Amino acid sequence: MSETERVARATAHYRDLAPRYDRATRLIDGIRRRAMAALDLRPGDVVIDAGCGTGWCLPYLLDAVGPSGQVIGFDPSDDMLSVARARQAVRDAGNILLSRGAAHDVELPRGADAVLFSYTHDLTQSAQSLRNVLGAARPGARVAATSTKLYARWLWPLNAYLRWSHREYITDFRHFDAPWTVLADFLDDFRVDTGPFTQHYVARGRLKSGLAR
Repeated sequence: MSETERVARATAHYRDLAPRYDRATRLIDGIRRRAMAALDLRPGDVVIDAGCGTGWCLPYLLDAVGPSGQVIGFDPSDDMLSVARARQAVRDAGNILLSRGAAHDVELPRGADAVLFSYTHDLTQSAQSLRNVLGAARPGARVAATSTKLYARWLWPLNAYLRWSHREYITDFRHFDAPWTVLADFLDDFRVDTGPFTQHYVARGRLKSGLAR
């Protein structure tokens, strides 16, 4: 399946999910906060929220970078972005930049200090998409990712449930046991916080030199 076909399939899923996405995913709010904390954002930083969806992370990122920083978000789904734009309007934040686009070809401002991949499993399985998004960050930029992963193999009944329950959110189940596999190749000082008895992870590292455009 091509990147364009994958994006089209995903946006069709999220057309129906957008109005109820935040409520349906409320149990992952804690792990999303952990991923944002892993970025160690500072006032004045520029951070990319890749595949920002409904913009749940936007207020937290904005608070971290402050009025002198900038939050850049993009998503291929108009329906998800409409929710994110409503969040932006509530904060009346001029330093949030939202745009519609798919990760493999979206055009982003250059020089970001940090990049967040929060529940963007499909995106992080594509080297093309990662190369494009991370190419907008400076060398050494802080990168963090979180999403769902499989439990240990012998917990196969739970893993079967995860595959079934995530069929609406994920179109590419490659590396579902270790979703950080492709991302790790782009980062130095890479580490993953997870375990065999959890379905969550937080991966972090710094962008290797030579990848930024």
